[in-house]
Amino acid sequence: MLSKKEQRKEKTREAIKQAAIKVAAKEGWNNVTIRKIADEVLYTPPIVYEFFEGKDDLYRHLVIDGFEKLKSSTFAAIEPLGDPGDKLVKMAEVRLDFATKNQTLHHMMFDAENPQWQKEELVKSLHSLKMLVQDLLIEISGSPDSAEAYFLNLICLIKGYTYFNNQLIRNPKMRKKFSNKDVDMKILFLDAIKRFIKSIKS
Repeated sequence: MLSKKEQRKEKTREAIKQAAIKVAAKEGWNNVTIRKIADEVLYTPPIVYEFFEGKDDLYRHLVIDGFEKLKSSTFAAIEPLGDPGDKLVKMAEVRLDFATKNQTLHHMMFDAENPQWQKEELVKSLHSLKMLVQDLLIEISGSPDSAEAYFLNLICLIKGYTYFNNQLIRNPKMRKKFSNKDVDMKILFLDAIKRFIKSIKS
């Protein structure tokens, strides 16, 4: 159990990270500065530097935390499920929900022009999820030789929908152009995942 001092430090660290996300959501990460983050949480810049070496270090922590949060929530969501198809659908749903609720962080994790370390962190952090997805695809299709191709198809499907969904949320003009009260993006997305699963069943 953390001491009160450690709890206060952790609370401050989390407040700084949330402030960084808030500033990035309003201005874009390129315009984030340590001073803007400090102003957001009513701290002084030296306090921020007590927890993070600088903007790049803070970015690294945010992205790594994001991958860990996505991974743990995915495994928790599929734990009670038995059917491999149901697991894939749930994994896709968790990803869309994560992208919707954490738009700025999701963009930083997957869509921004990130440095090489971030790409390496993505591969490392999500390796266990990739292995699980490929095992499920093999179980569904009965075709180990096609697992990699199926995996890439599925990733493209997920990335396309999550990106488009977030653009609808972030871009008023796009939202107005494509708005349709009779269409639920999440239902469309999950139906597309289910059709994909059906198409590869052995």
